[in-house]
Amino acid sequence: MPYCFDLTRLTSLAARERDAYLHAAPYPHLVIDGLLDTAAAQRMRADFPHPDDDMAWDRFGAIGFEVKRASPHEERFPDSIRHAVHDLNSGPFIRFLEQLTGIEHLLPDPHLHGAGIHLSRKGDHLGIHADFNWHEGLRAHRRINLLIYLNDDNWRAEYGGELEIWSTDASRREKSVTPLFNRAVIFNTRSDTFHGHPVPLDTPDHVFRRSIAMYYYSTERPAEEQRPAHNTIYKGLHVA
Repeated sequence: MPYCFDLTRLTSLAARERDAYLHAAPYPHLVIDGLLDTAAAQRMRADFPHPDDDMAWDRFGAIGFEVKRASPHEERFPDSIRHAVHDLNSGPFIRFLEQLTGIEHLLPDPHLHGAGIHLSRKGDHLGIHADFNWHEGLRAHRRINLLIYLNDDNWRAEYGGELEIWSTDASRREKSVTPLFNRAVIFNTRSDTFHGHPVPLDTPDHVFRRSIAMYYYSTERPAEEQRPAHNTIYKGLHVA
């Protein structure tokens, strides 16, 4: 079975976009349309679990901070999504990430801690936050986030759901990214890389915000980025 991505295209993209990634404000990131093979992404979208499916969903209900469903349980994933997760944790894809980001010795997370499939319904939201920075199971620092959206082709602006990228002091929104089908966002993960989709979704009851989330790690990180191990840091709870 071929990879769910075109490795030749990604290798070229990494070389072409590395400087843009490294110098993006307010922190290194890149938005990539069509990251996955179109047919593979369409199968994943068609197979994406419904909120009522038996997925052993983790349900988050902290209103004002995090309301969504998520599942890291790959044994319950449809085949198309499970194969894609394995591809995105593969050596060739990690080499692409290393070339793009300049971060060496990246590690995948086979446990999908906090990662996997994410689903939001009408009213769901994710407050502005910086992610946990340490994976106790891997004994490694969290370095890279990859988000891939699998939403309907006719996603409307009035639905909301944009990923907001905020300044490193969490004082202002710097950029919004519409969660279009097969659009990916890759960004460095530090204790000050604030992001989220804080405005509650305004979708019809049958329309969901669907994404794949993958996180990557390393056993070392630059001294200036090191902080004591922490869980998610939310604006409005942990920072002003």
